[in-house]
Amino acid sequence: MREIRPMSGSIRRQFKVCLIGDGYVGKTSIRRTYLKEGFKRSYIPTLGVDFAQKSLLFEGSPTNLVIWDIAGQVAFQNLRRRYYEGSSGLILVYAVDDRKSFDSASKWLVEAHGFMSKLPPLMIVANKIDLRSTLRQVDVVTTEEGKAFAESVAQKLGTQAVFIETSAKIDKNIDETFEALTRMMIEATHQSITSFPASHKIETSEQESAASVSSQPTSPTPQTSFTPEPVEGSDLRDIDPVTLLSSDSGYLEEEEIGQAMTELQSLRSELKAAEEELANTLAKLETDMLTLKNTVHVKRIMFEHLKQQLKTTREEWAAAYEEHQALEKRRKDEFARRNMQIASIRKKIDQIGARIRSRIGDLDMRKMSE
Repeated sequence: MREIRPMSGSIRRQFKVCLIGDGYVGKTSIRRTYLKEGFKRSYIPTLGVDFAQKSLLFEGSPTNLVIWDIAGQVAFQNLRRRYYEGSSGLILVYAVDDRKSFDSASKWLVEAHGFMSKLPPLMIVANKIDLRSTLRQVDVVTTEEGKAFAESVAQKLGTQAVFIETSAKIDKNIDETFEALTRMMIEATHQSITSFPASHKIETSEQESAASVSSQPTSPTPQTSFTPEPVEGSDLRDIDPVTLLSSDSGYLEEEEIGQAMTELQSLRSELKAAEEELANTLAKLETDMLTLKNTVHVKRIMFEHLKQQLKTTREEWAAAYEEHQALEKRRKDEFARRNMQIASIRKKIDQIGARIRSRIGDLDMRKMSE
């Protein structure tokens, strides 16, 4: 596969490819390496989703890949359902130095299958194989484990699944991954297209053949014989002033035809250059338009998600506020009740104190009277 600038009249195939898998397994690095954007040592988790495009020539046909890099963090789980829509192929990535990411691979396929019902062609990618030599053998995911997992997926889910080992850091098998997936997506597309009846094909081919024959330009056969014109009674206005030949001379007609053919060839060259320039301009506009559409699509999904989050937050805030108000009322009621209890107790204390003082006074009076 190689990059191209599509020519006029080419039918361009377009496929949406989703990169899925846990965070920190190298999905973004694979995409950047494939697009020749370079490998980044520092890592910033993808914000929900990121996408890019690549135009290439695959087996002679212009092909456009729209690559969606879906975030693996749990925080973006609610958004991923919308990101799977319209996918023609999946690339499931795990890291050979992270067994947890390998164990989670089946969960990603279960999620995708739940969102898409039937899985499209699938590449299962064991990434970061450059780290195998730096780790203990017992800590890494082996090639045999990856192959067995791919075979199990293909059998249980009934989809094409190809296993490959890669390294985005050293650019190992990155192009091969996308090439294999592109081939599978094209084959899947061909299988879904209903073929035309044979009689229709024959009739069409005959019509095209007849049209091609009838459209062949016919060049007039130049006259090679020359018959001298009689001089007597001739009109000088019928003589070409440059060639001094008669205006109906065969030699003059042949020269005019040659000039016309030269001019036609020049016009054809100009037309071809203009068509190529137009095709390149249209291809760039289509790419820009597709980027804009994807951006708008993602922004709309994010907006709907944030709007739902805001609605949920408002509902939670309203519920919390109502609960706060109820607690505040209970607090005030309890405070008032306690105050009344305290006042009642104090009143009783005062009453008891008064009786005690009265009794003491009575006792004192008795003692004094004695």
